[in-house]
Amino acid sequence: MIGIPSSRCRRRATAFSSAVRRNSVPKLAVLGGEPVRRQPLGRWPIITDEEVEAVTRVLRRGKLFASMYGSEEVAKFEEEFAAAMGVKRAVSVSSGTAALDVVLRAIGLKLGDEVITTPYTFIATATSIVHNHAVPVFADVDPKTRNIDPDDVKRKITERTKAIVVVHIAGHPAEMDEIMEIAEEKGLYVIEDAAQAHLAEYKGRKVGGIGHAAIFSFQESKNMTAGEGGAITTNDDELAERCISLREHGRRRDKPWYYHEALGWNYRLTEMQAAILRVQLKRLPAVTEERRRNAERLGKIISEFDFLRPSYVAPYVKHAYHLYLVDYDPSKLGVSKAVLARAVQAEGVPLAEGYYWPVYENPIFSDPERMPEVPFKLLGKQVRYGRGLCPVAEKLCYETGMWFPGHILNAPAEELDDVARALEKVEKAGDELREAARRLS
Repeated sequence: MIGIPSSRCRRRATAFSSAVRRNSVPKLAVLGGEPVRRQPLGRWPIITDEEVEAVTRVLRRGKLFASMYGSEEVAKFEEEFAAAMGVKRAVSVSSGTAALDVVLRAIGLKLGDEVITTPYTFIATATSIVHNHAVPVFADVDPKTRNIDPDDVKRKITERTKAIVVVHIAGHPAEMDEIMEIAEEKGLYVIEDAAQAHLAEYKGRKVGGIGHAAIFSFQESKNMTAGEGGAITTNDDELAERCISLREHGRRRDKPWYYHEALGWNYRLTEMQAAILRVQLKRLPAVTEERRRNAERLGKIISEFDFLRPSYVAPYVKHAYHLYLVDYDPSKLGVSKAVLARAVQAEGVPLAEGYYWPVYENPIFSDPERMPEVPFKLLGKQVRYGRGLCPVAEKLCYETGMWFPGHILNAPAEELDDVARALEKVEKAGDELREAARRLS
């Protein structure tokens, strides 16, 4: 077993650890006891005077709006973000969801086309497919990385399949070589959902430039943020221009303002958001490296507890750590992951239950009465989603898959020792933890 830092040895001499040895376990905070910590573990987002000055600069300039016909901050941000991600083009949009909407429209999805994606993701990955009148087809995930399983992708391909949307979940890159090989053989588009994977790398290549296009999110929880925002990256100039047009009501740069040739949206980023993101982008490498260093420390801490397994990282990737994934063994504590999450959170440590269910078990997909008319009912055939479709993803959602938010990895390293204190307190609680389970049920 990997040892944790020597600070844990020192903790054994604390009043808390002495109480444990005397079998006088402190009362769980979830049952009214004193928590391990009262202050948040890790501050997020990180906003400094640089962001304030950037926004002030825009306000003093007096131009807040950006469009394809001209901008200051947005144009510079797109250029800088493309360079940082190692791609030719970046197209900014108002959110990661908007990025998915735009890029799926840009590749030419038609009514009834199928798009293969993962059920272990945020809902927008799937609903953006539906918004473009296509049918989501869910492939199961790898139990270690929780990324889409290329072998199941192969099994799910039909004559209607148009694209694969690959999510780099938590910041761990998916198996892109295998996915791209499948796509090339079948003539499919590959869209990388890199909303959680800024600066992640797969076999020496940054995500965002491996597929035909990729999307990023700048929502407040993401590794760089302006509260909201998103971007599409690609090495395809023609695809980038289609995305720009769709972002701006179907306009074209070489035509007048009131000329519209495609059904688009208003998904523009503002000058103030872009100004903030330019500052955040400069800080992103340092934020990411700090998360990677502290992830090693957190992994050593977690490995001391037999009811949790630390995050798996393939040897050929660089993880972005939007989330730090852990696998829970409920047989060790005799309570569900929901109860464990509540108990640890009450101690001041943000262990999350993770996704409660696969995407396809949300009512919009599982309840025929709530399924949208387009595309499902217009196709004239029944599309059914339900339990048993992706058993690995289901086990992760219902039993074992948990995570810590990545921002705790930007806390001072010594504060991560409170994770050990909280987990140890819950582990030692025994019957009290099971009493908490009864009260919380």
